[in-house]
Amino acid sequence: VAHHVVGPPENDGVGGSIQRMGTSLPSPSPLPCEEVRVVSLLPSLTEIVAQLGKGEQLVGITHECDFPPDVVMGKKVVTESFVDPKASQREINDRVVESLAQNNSLYALREGAFRDARPTHVLTQSLCDVCAVNFEQVKSKCSRLLADDPYKLLSVEPQTLRDVRDSIQVVGASLDCSRAAIDEALARFDEGRASVRERVHRRLDRRRPKVALLEWFDPLFTGGHWIHEMVEDAGGSYGLTRPGERSAVMTRSDLAAYDPDVIVLAPCGFDLDRCERDAKKILYDPEGEHFEWWSGLRAVRESEVYACDGNQYFSRPSPRLVEGIEILAEVLHGVATTPRGEEGARWRRLELPPR
Repeated sequence: VAHHVVGPPENDGVGGSIQRMGTSLPSPSPLPCEEVRVVSLLPSLTEIVAQLGKGEQLVGITHECDFPPDVVMGKKVVTESFVDPKASQREINDRVVESLAQNNSLYALREGAFRDARPTHVLTQSLCDVCAVNFEQVKSKCSRLLADDPYKLLSVEPQTLRDVRDSIQVVGASLDCSRAAIDEALARFDEGRASVRERVHRRLDRRRPKVALLEWFDPLFTGGHWIHEMVEDAGGSYGLTRPGERSAVMTRSDLAAYDPDVIVLAPCGFDLDRCERDAKKILYDPEGEHFEWWSGLRAVRESEVYACDGNQYFSRPSPRLVEGIEILAEVLHGVATTPRGEEGARWRRLELPPR
């Protein structure tokens, strides 16, 4: 689930040694520094740090870190993006494909801000170059910009819900959190999942609805990694990917052949308003190129399509994936897991325009 770079000892010319780990906890080697100063290069890791009670130790965050609001407010932003978030989904996809083909990063560290933050701990990931600053770039810049100070570089790559849980332990151990703080965060995650499963079980008097979760519409991308498990926890079935498998491009014919009972739209990086706006423009516009085939899908005809906030509840491998499971339970089975369990707050039903 992670690998760990500590600088020094065993200097290998790039600021430290690399320790690769599976699901076991790192053995934290204390740094010769009493003050913990954390830079988080991923919104999910920022959320984990906050859950572990180390929010005050955050000295640098990304341009995308927005939760918890009281923790991220006023923090130094140390990254920037080369992707225009206002561009269309097709334009963003083309930009990503072009950048990856040329082995370019979609994001960059703001060197001055990063250096001035003087982190003792840098948290990042190397699973997906579309999600964060390229890991090799981070490692190289840490070795150059933090050369005079000891630091830890921790890269966490969760692919399943179990990995997300393990990442809480890994981050907690790296930051030398108390066992009580780690156990409390783990208990919230475990109990949240268990609560949804229990409530759903009471409603499972029929077969599990077949779900298609799309994390992009133009082109179509399946939801991957932890999405399969989230749907299962919420009382649905998911046959588009296996647990831990990456998301992938799918064709309209693939989706039609899959014939889902329910379609959940949760575009990566977009909030609920942007999701609904894009769906109406790309999929529900009678004059658009996708309307004819989209309107022929059974779930679309039966108004079993739901727009969701993919950015907050489905894309980030953070403890708030539990809220994503709650949302799925709400739309699949009407299980109101929280006072917010109603249309409009975290999801919206989409219907075909009147003829």
